[in-house]
Amino acid sequence: MTSNMFSSFYKDIGIDLGTTKTIIYTKGRGIVINEPSVVAINNKTDQILAVGTEARDMLGKTPEHITAVKPIVNGVISDFEVTEKMLRYFFDKLNEKFSAASLFNWPRVVVGIPFGGTEVEKRAVEDVIHNAGARKVYLVENPVAVAIGARLPINEPTGHLVVDIGGGTTEVAIVSLNGIVVAKSLRVAGNKLNDDIIYYIRDEFKLAIGEQTAEQLKINLGSARDMAGHQEMVVRGRDLSRGLPKEIKVDESEIREAISTSVRAIVETIKGVIEITPPELVSDIMSGSILLSGGTSLLRGLDKLIQDETGIPVKIIEDPLTAVARGTGIILENFNAYKLLLVDLKREQPPV
Repeated sequence: MTSNMFSSFYKDIGIDLGTTKTIIYTKGRGIVINEPSVVAINNKTDQILAVGTEARDMLGKTPEHITAVKPIVNGVISDFEVTEKMLRYFFDKLNEKFSAASLFNWPRVVVGIPFGGTEVEKRAVEDVIHNAGARKVYLVENPVAVAIGARLPINEPTGHLVVDIGGGTTEVAIVSLNGIVVAKSLRVAGNKLNDDIIYYIRDEFKLAIGEQTAEQLKINLGSARDMAGHQEMVVRGRDLSRGLPKEIKVDESEIREAISTSVRAIVETIKGVIEITPPELVSDIMSGSILLSGGTSLLRGLDKLIQDETGIPVKIIEDPLTAVARGTGIILENFNAYKLLLVDLKREQPPV
């Protein structure tokens, strides 16, 4: 009786701790947090001033005593302390929604991690979530979480090719029989495309622009192949030759040229995984489709380009930005059925 009463207070959560966004799924309620992975800090007092959307809006606009930090770089925690503070902030927001939950730590957390991360990187994720208030932390590789989120029958002896293109990494994996058969991880994704645009505008137009402007160019004009369009966008920045404000017009062909090398790297990684896939699984993939997820999968024409290059149908998962978080949520809803898919970290025991 008592255990049932206390279990009603417990809120198991799933987390996609992404380079660009942190998305949190609460068991029984779905996605409750979807915020940028950005923290604004007062350098004089070391206090958190803003987290998430409010902090992202400060990027490139802060005075000297304030720093807007992205603590996750290429899917890896680069600033342990700031990541912990960010998670505590998000957990506190959840506590406001579930007031009783504030009486207890979060009992069980499933978090998506990049495929191919080192043991140190995986332990960093586990430790930071423990420190933020979780009692038990379970890790699942992102391609597996995406496949589960897409409701693929990954327990069957059938191959599924999953491509997760987020902000920091592109992960390509063949999933079959509750595991990853072959996979590759590439640190080229949405943020790299933004950098490509910044460098292109600097080199071609001698204009300095910020990350948020590059993001808007990518969203509004970006494409993986010629879409037979002639859209343009006015871009404002600082003239590098005079140091004064300057305004130019950029069209979609120029943005496509800017990101072409990175797009090609993503396509070649997908082809590389197919080349090392066992023949029987290649047959399965050809009779099915390549599944795309992650925010960068929405780049116009990318699905058609991959289909043309591989000869395999390509499908973008429904709501690709939240695929990993939904996968962690499904694991929580039926934990015993999926627990063997979770990453088992081997921690060394101290000498006796």
